Amino acid sequence: MVATIITFVTMLLIKPPQNDLKVQYPRLQAAARQDRILIVAPHIDDESIGAGGYAIDAMANGADVYVVFITAGDCNRFSARLMNKTLGPTASNYLSVGRTRISEAKKAMQLLGIAPDHYFILGYPDRGLRAMVDNPSAVVRSKGTRERSVPYDDAVSPGATYSYQNLMADMQRVIAIARPTTVIAPVPFDRHPDHSATADITDVALEGQRIQPSRLGYLVHTGRPKSLVRQTTRALMPPSRMQSFSWVTYALSDRVMQTKNDVLMTYKSQRPYVFLLRNAFVRRNELFFHYPQ
Repeated sequence: MVATIITFVTMLLIKPPQNDLKVQYPRLQAAARQDRILIVAPHIDDESIGAGGYAIDAMANGADVYVVFITAGDCNRFSARLMNKTLGPTASNYLSVGRTRISEAKKAMQLLGIAPDHYFILGYPDRGLRAMVDNPSAVVRSKGTRERSVPYDDAVSPGATYSYQNLMADMQRVIAIARPTTVIAPVPFDRHPDHSATADITDVALEGQRIQPSRLGYLVHTGRPKSLVRQTTRALMPPSRMQSFSWVTYALSDRVMQTKNDVLMTYKSQRPYVFLLRNAFVRRNELFFHYPQ
């Protein structure tokens, strides 16, 4: 994947800062009226965690914002246990989680102000994206739902087998509709395999299009523990080992921070984990890896 290779070469060429306390990153400007933003989310809620504030301001400025959810996040064992009151969730329990998260996504998109024709649910296997990327000729089976095809009627291609070819076809269809000037997706060095796989998927899908959008990456899973305390006055910063990477920061107003918080709280199926996510990512800024053009 060309963009991913360039990303890591860029990281290696940047000299690490001498004093972490003095690290300052360039400020990202808000999207303008002519911009078209596509946010790629491996799971339902990643769109708000990574770029909810940026999306809110973009729409306030008249820009078009699109969101694509690659999975329904239906392989969350804790949610399946809690929602179905069982220690041994079944395949149908996991499907129930997926349907619930899709319903929550619709409420979250309404709260953000994203029209129904501007977000897309693909419904591919949660915790199965890396297997799809690494085995492009295989049909993957979901570890939770045990399905081998998209089981959700709300999806772009209901009944499509869990194959890399079908996933890429859906992604390219979304990109053709959105025609983005900026694409925001997970970084390839995120520690969650679905997130790193989504970075690869986004790279390949864009290579098949006649557009060259700006690329921003968001980091969710770093390996460090999430805070138990809200820290809204503190800036969101990368782990020390990543401070030399080419980050940009986007400032959030109090109003936008509150809206981002409210959107995350619509994901009730993810409680109590969503409170940790709020503590970690509802800050006075959002942080993006800036891909070289």
